[in-house]
Amino acid sequence: MKKTAILILLAFVSYAFFACATDTLDTTTAITTEDVRNDAINQEYQTLRLSFPVALVADFVLPEASSADFAVSYSLDDVILTNRTITYVQEAYDREKTLEVSITYEGLSVTKQYVFMQVADPDLSEQEIIKLVFQACYDTILDDIPAKIYSDLTLPDMPLDGVSVEYSSDISYVFHGRFIYTYPDIEETVLINATLRYGEEVRYVSTYVTMASIDELSKIPAIYIYTEGGAAVESDEDYVSATMTVVTYEDNEAVTFLENAVLGIRLRGNSTLYMPKKPYKIKFEEKTAMFTDYARKDWVLLANYADQTLVRNYLADELSRGVGMAFSPISVFVDLYLNGEYQGNYMLTDQVEAASSRVDIEKESPNLDTGYLVELDKRLYDYDDWSLLDDNWFLVEGIPFVIKEPDWDDDTYSIDQLYYIQDYFVTLLNTLKAKADYTDLIDEDTFIDWFIIEEVMKNVDSGYSSVYFYKDAGGKLKMGPIWDFDLSSGNYGHLEPALRGPEGWYTSRQDKNIFFYYLMQYSTFRSHLKARWNELYETVILPLPDKIYETSDSIMLSRYQNFEMWDVIGVDTSWYIAPEIHAIDTYEGQLWFLYDFLTQRIAWLNQNINNL
Repeated sequence: MKKTAILILLAFVSYAFFACATDTLDTTTAITTEDVRNDAINQEYQTLRLSFPVALVADFVLPEASSADFAVSYSLDDVILTNRTITYVQEAYDREKTLEVSITYEGLSVTKQYVFMQVADPDLSEQEIIKLVFQACYDTILDDIPAKIYSDLTLPDMPLDGVSVEYSSDISYVFHGRFIYTYPDIEETVLINATLRYGEEVRYVSTYVTMASIDELSKIPAIYIYTEGGAAVESDEDYVSATMTVVTYEDNEAVTFLENAVLGIRLRGNSTLYMPKKPYKIKFEEKTAMFTDYARKDWVLLANYADQTLVRNYLADELSRGVGMAFSPISVFVDLYLNGEYQGNYMLTDQVEAASSRVDIEKESPNLDTGYLVELDKRLYDYDDWSLLDDNWFLVEGIPFVIKEPDWDDDTYSIDQLYYIQDYFVTLLNTLKAKADYTDLIDEDTFIDWFIIEEVMKNVDSGYSSVYFYKDAGGKLKMGPIWDFDLSSGNYGHLEPALRGPEGWYTSRQDKNIFFYYLMQYSTFRSHLKARWNELYETVILPLPDKIYETSDSIMLSRYQNFEMWDVIGVDTSWYIAPEIHAIDTYEGQLWFLYDFLTQRIAWLNQNINNL
């Protein structure tokens, strides 16, 4: 009985084992078969894929299956390709396409995706590029040209390389990319035409612009000075008693800024003193703020008669402010009326003097090492008898210097102070000539900044007059402030032709400013000059020419009235008018000359300073 049970048990176990083994064998066989089919499909896909297009440039017939064992079908972007042919579609742009490949093998179907690029049709692509280029130009012109203008208008440059534009107008004209405002009595609508060229393609676009009437132009501040009894202002020494009223404008509505302030007025200047349009110095009875946050008694009204753009002094002051000089004179354009008579466009600016708000140095001290303000002034050569001059000048190797502070009229001024500052300048010059260390004598940073401004503007006076130095008690000698740039930037008739152009060093010539002649022989000075130039170049120096048009546009009405009164453009042949200036008979031509001069000047300096 036991034997039988054991046999039955063994038989059951054997059956169970056989059954389990059989199930395992069947499952393994099924998985292996699917893998084999997948492998076959993958291999077939890889074979087909070798014949697929990478970049489609024409109709393309896709391959058939490699054997009858496989069934292959294609669809492109979800559209079945019944004849296995991809049709090339001419388009302006490259376009990504997705090919779906379905492969069936022994009942198993697998779909794979293949991405390729349909290449743009060259002709359509070129046409589309041309279309987009011109559209960008149209948009620029139509967006950037305003509907109404109140000044000359700088017409837009094209936004893309390779495109040139020529502008014209049915009224007025275009000069060096500027539409010229004509000062109409009533507003006038004009058509501005643009001819665009890109390669061999030409397109045209036009837009209408309304010129505001002359009465709509912005007014600048007006200064009204009435002398006592209507007395003429004829002396550069004696003040004439007067009152001043200043009117500013908000939306062209007059606002009285200052009313009947008591002051004295006299002529001022040197060579400008003898020009028809006179510069003035005014001295208030009480300290008065003039468009500033500080109040002073002494102010200056520059006529800018010799500058037929009116903006050279303003540009130099802007450059001084951009460079960050310790004191930069204000520059406010005003219309000046004297005893009810219009005098023209003037620039209100500071008097160069020692004051906390101007040249900030110690004043009225009897000490030798006190504050000094000194001017290099070769105009003293014009005097026949120097013994008749005030006792506030000295010579350094024949070069005259005038002491502005301490004031020789003050009780504290002494001849010993003159000897002290004269000795300081002599020591400096001897140090430079000996190529010795000058760092304890001068503030090199101020010398470099002053030099950059003078050289950018190529100022004729940078070694002649209005060349200021200052030294505070216990301090080093510094340079500044800048002053007098009406005869700069090509505007000098008394220089020989070789010196009038935008190229070449000027201030550092041996016959100009002797200090910079020697300083430029120091490698350390040249290195520091180069570093400072490159620090200022992009943000301060390079944008300077564009300020010409910004400034002149801001004084449209005033400049028009000025030159209606002073008919000098292309007319004046005085000694200070260079032949190049005299040859230009329009105001916009004068502006372009200055713009072109400074652009070339900056480029020359940039190359040559960086080659030091």
